[in-house]
Amino acid sequence: MGNDITRTVDGLCEAEDSDVSVLRAEVESRVATGEFGWAGDLAAELAARTAAGEDRKGHCAAVLYWTLNALAARPGAESLRALVRVLDSPHQSVSPRYLAAVVAHGHRIEDIADVVFGQVPEAAQAREFAACLLHETVLVSDAVNGYPALRAFADTLVAEDHPLAVLPLDLLPEEHGLRRPADAADDWTWTVPPVWPEPGDALETTPAMRQRTADADPTETGVPATVEAMGAAVAHWLAQSNGKIAAQEFWLPDPVTPEDVPALLALLPLTPWPADEAPARLHPSSPDLALRTLLTAALRAPAYGHGCYGAYGRLAAWRSLAALTAGPADTPISETAERVRQTSWFRIGTASAPWFHNVAWDLALAALRPGGQEFAVLAATDTD
Repeated sequence: MGNDITRTVDGLCEAEDSDVSVLRAEVESRVATGEFGWAGDLAAELAARTAAGEDRKGHCAAVLYWTLNALAARPGAESLRALVRVLDSPHQSVSPRYLAAVVAHGHRIEDIADVVFGQVPEAAQAREFAACLLHETVLVSDAVNGYPALRAFADTLVAEDHPLAVLPLDLLPEEHGLRRPADAADDWTWTVPPVWPEPGDALETTPAMRQRTADADPTETGVPATVEAMGAAVAHWLAQSNGKIAAQEFWLPDPVTPEDVPALLALLPLTPWPADEAPARLHPSSPDLALRTLLTAALRAPAYGHGCYGAYGRLAAWRSLAALTAGPADTPISETAERVRQTSWFRIGTASAPWFHNVAWDLALAALRPGGQEFAVLAATDTD
């Protein structure tokens, strides 16, 4: 550790905010010119000081974040090697999920395989970074299965019963629209845009539909565990912010066809809508749009807080899909995908219901399960 770095961090602990901005500019300049060793040493010292409780003003944590982000965003094996060295220290505190997303989007898979997975570090933060990076890379490249080191680490995650171990190393058919475009710019960030229903595709309720569903007699059957699982993709809206979630399941004594769902909605005691007011608009959906809607919600930061990022966002979306299609929590994703394909999907317009905040975080997704006797609805909203 150089004396200049020690003195820099000593001063940073008592620095004014303007001095912190100067150091941030220096970090970015040095990383841009390839001084990765210096940046790694600085980050390691900052992490140690933060862990020791010496960062009373929060300056060390801020510069640590900027330094690790600069290393993660700079393509190349050496910058990645410096980043992993810091992550392998016992004092690092920046989210490995976030750093993994940045690395996956900006680094070559060859460098990722060699530097990160050639010999995976043992520190818990570094291993979590590797787990996230493996599955962030799945969302960026279709070549993951071509690297033995990546496959071997995936097997390790299975043996360790890591939460991400259930995710396939290849995208399923419903997920191929999530692949990073081949012509994406260098600063491209993987995300899925919100999927809003088009006003013109709303399904109309006819007298014949009402007649066929008049005796439907729905019974609400949801239990807390299932409701929690259905809301996995939006749980962070509730935990970190001002979010609300309504997840409901219903059983029908007689099957209902997908064509009659518009009339069925008027008979259901849906939490976001008053008893005397059926949802204004119902829109057809599809398995891939259902996935994209939930993945968008999982990725998107709520009004306050942060998103789940790609790896855990993908996991949360599939957990919601499993529950919405009545699959057990441990259902393999390939089986959930098959259930999703057999389910009839709908999106419900949210603008007319006062339960929704209608700011930027709203969704209402409905699923008529195979057989037509089970219906599930997930609604969520958040505001600042």
